[in-house]
Amino acid sequence: MSSLNRRNQERTHEENQERAYIAASHRGDRSMEARIESARKASDIHKKRTGRALRITAEDVRNEEMYQEIDPDEEAKLDKFHREVIGENR
Repeated sequence: MSSLNRRNQERTHEENQERAYIAASHRGDRSMEARIESARKASDIHKKRTGRALRITAEDVRNEEMYQEIDPDEEAKLDKFHREVIGENR
């Protein structure tokens, strides 16, 4: 196997952490709060790695959906909504 192919198969520590948090967010034996927190941590790591956060909703977590990337403009709108309407700081 060439070194290029081997590198493509290796994951960074951050990628492994992100995958672990996503897996934890899909575990039905955990509370919904803990699952959402794991999904948010995965999103934070994903944003540090790629510059794009993941859209995390309670419905997606509950249904064990794949989390989709959101663009920075949409993320800013969601953050503003959370601050103004929900009173949540992320």
